[in-house]
Amino acid sequence: GRETNKTGAHLSASLSAGPAIVAMTVDESKVLNLKASSDAKDYGSVSPGSPKPHQMAAMPTACIFILAVELCERLAFYTFTGTQEFFLEKTGYSLAQANALTTAMNTLCMAFAVFAGWVADVQLGRFMTIIIFGVTYSIGGLLATTAAAPSFMNSGLYLFALLVLVPMGTAGIKSNISNFGADQYDVSDPEQVAAQEQFFQWFYMAINVGSAFAYAFLTTLGTNGGMGIPKEYGYFAAYFIASMCMLFAVVCFFCVRGRYRTSPLQRTSAMADVCKRISQEIQQGNRWAQLAALGAALAGSAIACSVASALLQNELSHGHVLIFSMVAFALASVGALMIIISCECPDWVSDIDLPGVSLSAADTRGFLKLLPVIITAQMAFGAIYNCMQYSFQQQACQMDVRIPGSGESQFAGSFFMIGDCLGITIATPIAVGWFNPLLESRLGNYFSHEGKFLFGMMVGGLSVVLAAYLELLRRSMPVMDRISNCAPDGVHMSELSAVWMFLPFLLCGIGEIYTNPVIMHLAYSSSSAATRTLAVVATLLVQALGTAIFGVQITALSQFMPNDLNDGHIEYGYYMSLGIGLFFYVAFVRSMRIFRP
Repeated sequence: GRETNKTGAHLSASLSAGPAIVAMTVDESKVLNLKASSDAKDYGSVSPGSPKPHQMAAMPTACIFILAVELCERLAFYTFTGTQEFFLEKTGYSLAQANALTTAMNTLCMAFAVFAGWVADVQLGRFMTIIIFGVTYSIGGLLATTAAAPSFMNSGLYLFALLVLVPMGTAGIKSNISNFGADQYDVSDPEQVAAQEQFFQWFYMAINVGSAFAYAFLTTLGTNGGMGIPKEYGYFAAYFIASMCMLFAVVCFFCVRGRYRTSPLQRTSAMADVCKRISQEIQQGNRWAQLAALGAALAGSAIACSVASALLQNELSHGHVLIFSMVAFALASVGALMIIISCECPDWVSDIDLPGVSLSAADTRGFLKLLPVIITAQMAFGAIYNCMQYSFQQQACQMDVRIPGSGESQFAGSFFMIGDCLGITIATPIAVGWFNPLLESRLGNYFSHEGKFLFGMMVGGLSVVLAAYLELLRRSMPVMDRISNCAPDGVHMSELSAVWMFLPFLLCGIGEIYTNPVIMHLAYSSSSAATRTLAVVATLLVQALGTAIFGVQITALSQFMPNDLNDGHIEYGYYMSLGIGLFFYVAFVRSMRIFRP
């Protein structure tokens, strides 16, 4: 979830749900780009009464099951990504190779969103898309479980599950679940508009409750075993629990299908309609349209190059991989710049009616104008977030990861991600109920979307600076005679306690609630009904682009990130990420001033 509203509210779920059928007229269906024969069913429950100031607005009971799916999807996802590097290292991959493959998995999760968005808009609808892709996700998790069985240990099956099936499942859920939750609110009711705004914040909190369980328990179970489970069965047990949680959430989500407010299918794909309108302008010789199309092609090529570079690391020399990565970096940078320049003022989209195109020219212009904001925001904070997602864990693994009071038992490096989750889980109610209303009342428009994003960038940037300082401090400490279980084989711990890594993780989590949820709400509230799924898909693709750029950083700086970080300089990656984040933040400020003059 994104931004909070000024009222704040008490979270109470109404148990009264009554079906209401809202007939869709032909004229309305044209405006919303919907099939005229479809009906919009409203099964969401709405709590009566108005929220009092500084209380949290009511949530439809249907949203509880929607949040449960997202919670369990993130629980499973972070169980996989939090252990994937370590599992691959145990099966013979180097640290750089394992890191690149984990990055590729994240990139593919976003890239598959294009297909998932199309399926939801014109084929199945959001509800059935979430069901089918959720089942696909569960199957992928169970295949990964099988691949992690000690008697089997098949890295090929493991990578098929985590680079194909799980990313497809993630894409289907992520491209639809937040909008499906927001759709449960009746926007004709001012109270529900306020509650819808807060929903994005609770949605993001659900993400991190699932993440917290994954990092606090399942990742450590995977690398170390525990609770009577031998270490060699750790990955098998962790993956089985995560997969069954996902499957259980999907089944529960399906069982209460009568409660959901659903939207009719669109007659045509919003993405296809946008492409057709841009194609029409290209045929008319419009240079801005040509620039936008070329930028999109370059960005897509960058994502493909990044994934290919990760998958071919074993077959290519370091020099060839570096060249591959530099090409991907250039394509991503130039492509993003072309899209930003061409779409900031998309008045070049004409009002011509095109055959087979339902999306209006005004909606097309609105979506294109939003793209520079999405790109610059996601690239800015993504540079910081990716440090936390990948490098912080590797750094923690070479600190003293022994669990206090447990003898020689050790934390997994990813366990410290719970600091990020706790930062979000603890700070969200405080932000929604007190901190945001206080600053909004005193600062007014200065603490709107732009102000919140600036605050989040500052806190997130501080987390990276602190991590760089702790790495310099760690390397100055004596190396212990104990081997770290979560580091590559044979790598020893340093005497600095890994507990210190909770601080940068915690700061990054606080930064997240003022960046990611803010942009989610901005994209939803600024999009027409016909382009909301497309806006989410675009956000996920930009995240893939940012992850691709980070993957290039990893490859380019691989000589400074050896298996033993005592022989390298992982902090160089932190400095580069801070520079990239600052560059795109300045671009974000410029894009917002054009978007909202």
